[in-house]
Amino acid sequence: MNIPYRVLLIATVIASLCLVTISSVAGQGRGQAGAAAPAQPAEPTPRWPDGRVNLGSTSDQKGYWEVRPGLGGLPRAADVPMQPWARALSDYRSSHAELYPPLVGCKAAGGPGFFNAPGFEIVDVPELKSIFLLNIPGPHSWRVIYMDGRQHPAGDALRPTYLGHSIGRWEGDTLVIDTVGFNEKQWLAGSMPTTDKLHLVERISRPNLRSLSYEVTIDDSGAYTAPFTGRWTITQTSASTWIA
Repeated sequence: MNIPYRVLLIATVIASLCLVTISSVAGQGRGQAGAAAPAQPAEPTPRWPDGRVNLGSTSDQKGYWEVRPGLGGLPRAADVPMQPWARALSDYRSSHAELYPPLVGCKAAGGPGFFNAPGFEIVDVPELKSIFLLNIPGPHSWRVIYMDGRQHPAGDALRPTYLGHSIGRWEGDTLVIDTVGFNEKQWLAGSMPTTDKLHLVERISRPNLRSLSYEVTIDDSGAYTAPFTGRWTITQTSASTWIA
């Protein structure tokens, strides 16, 4: 009996798959079945020659922080202390599928809205006394954190923008970023509105090479009845991670 070539090919593939499956099952029977590989020891936090933490790449450890959906960090909208008008606007935005945050239209997002998939990079430039936060998605924007001891511009010199005006300082190994001067065009997170009274204080630290912790305090008396905070952490085992 002549067996068609196509039938022989399918039979061969099925047999090969069966052998792979049997081999895999047999392998799991040795030692601890299906045991995950042990976690690698945490690599030390990169530092500058003067001992200061480097939140980004070094000459021998280059990479960026990859963000995967679900990083989150802020309270649920129901738990945020919004003023009545702000909650009504937030609810309206979230109930209309045709409305999108400005970030979707490639407008820059400041504060917690800046850290979106697929990720961001932190570049510390000591000779410029500045730290740059580079945004990979959407508008490919960047934030400048002035580290030279300057204060925020006052009066008409403070020009409202999507990203605001940021000054920074170190508290031990934590970078503290103080930002004011926002316009009212961005959505803080999700559908939450802001006003020109928005004041953000962000804290970023790097416990080891592949971990980054972020905390933000949001104070906007024009839209909220009290300040509130949000936080997230990227680790070597989280969905969001350091990509070499």
